[in-house]
Amino acid sequence: MKAVRFFITLIAVLSIAGCFGFAVFAAPPEMEWDGIYELRDHRSYIISGNVRLSKNAVVPADTVLTLKSGAKLEIAEGTVFTINGGVNMRNESVISSLGEINVDETGTLSVYGRVDSDLNSSVNVSGLLDIKPSAAVNLFSENKFNSGCNITAAGDVNFGKGSSTVQSGNMYVEKSGKITVAGNFSVEKDGAVDSSGTILVERLGVITIAGKLNLREGSSYTDAGTVYEDDDATVNDDSQHGEIPLYAAELFAKEDEVMLRGIDVSWVQGDIDWAEVKKSGIDFAIIRVGRGDIDGTGPKEDSFFRQNMEGAIKNGVNVGVYFYSYAQSVEQAVEEAEFFVSRLEGYEISYPVIMDVEEPINGEDSISEISDAFLQVVANEGYYPMLYSFRLKLENYIDTKLKDHYAIWVAQTENDQPPDVDFEYYMWQYSHEGKVNGIKGNVDLNVAYRDFPEVLKFYGLNRLK
Repeated sequence: MKAVRFFITLIAVLSIAGCFGFAVFAAPPEMEWDGIYELRDHRSYIISGNVRLSKNAVVPADTVLTLKSGAKLEIAEGTVFTINGGVNMRNESVISSLGEINVDETGTLSVYGRVDSDLNSSVNVSGLLDIKPSAAVNLFSENKFNSGCNITAAGDVNFGKGSSTVQSGNMYVEKSGKITVAGNFSVEKDGAVDSSGTILVERLGVITIAGKLNLREGSSYTDAGTVYEDDDATVNDDSQHGEIPLYAAELFAKEDEVMLRGIDVSWVQGDIDWAEVKKSGIDFAIIRVGRGDIDGTGPKEDSFFRQNMEGAIKNGVNVGVYFYSYAQSVEQAVEEAEFFVSRLEGYEISYPVIMDVEEPINGEDSISEISDAFLQVVANEGYYPMLYSFRLKLENYIDTKLKDHYAIWVAQTENDQPPDVDFEYYMWQYSHEGKVNGIKGNVDLNVAYRDFPEVLKFYGLNRLK
């Protein structure tokens, strides 16, 4: 009688389960993982918030860990996160690692979000790393893509400055994918990179090819760094070769940010003791070369231009130069720019060559057209151009296209905070009332956010060797 009751009860349970749309033998429900308890076989786990992994953890084979949209997994320094099963990162999820990430032979890491691996960490892939469109993997670490691994990049993979990567497996860059190399990337004898997308070797990037590199027709390849090909390497190059835009702001977009102290000077400051300026900790000076026509007699050279250039350079102060424009037309802008660059011969100029735009425009040509004409002359003469003006003028009167193309020096002296604007700038003039040893009275104070001398010399701009 008990057996009959058991079977009747079992049938009832199965009937109820069917009504509610699940089976007794269905996969177990997803469980929230806190990064502390051990992940078990044949389970499904999720992370929906922020989890910090401070001890070693393994995702077993046949187990799936899903990072929900907006979730974050932090891997602490000295901690190893091993993937034998599957890790699925949804949109806007993040894995941030100071430790070690291992994707073993049976493991899969699918990235719809972002993976960041910092200096002194490592990423080792022996299984599958699948980077989806709009996803990003940023590696500043030591990385080993081992024999037998498969890496598919339909999003962005950035091998950052200081990174070291050994590619012994297979990497495929899809049409929507982009690989950026700013560190050391080595394609070993058994390794292969096959690209239908974009490969960019940045200024400090080094690629060494001992295996296979196949750049398919329609792909893009830009080499601004160093590429070595071993004798037994196989390189098929049917790509479109691009160039780094040497005279555009993009040249500095991915360079390291710095903070260097500078001044800008003209005849107003009079005689300057440049030895004292150097001792005061000033890194650079932007020196006025001249101004545009204000009385019908043409552009004029600043009366202290040559004295300032020679004094600054002699005392080890890096220099850039600027010209105060009064141009009311494209034609006048070209005349000013030609006068400007004609004065620069023989000087080592390691900062930008700058157009100062402050005056109102009353002619038919727009301020953006006039500025573009001036800066094109500067670029055509082999100098790195930059546009200077105060914040409101840049925001309200200069075309977005122009601000995106040329490097910007912005003036804002109303408060001590850098300008909060919707365009990039690489220099900021923050005071007109600075005090610097060696200069009588006030002087303009500035910050440069890029190491202009290093980059300009690397590319041979401003006629530097």
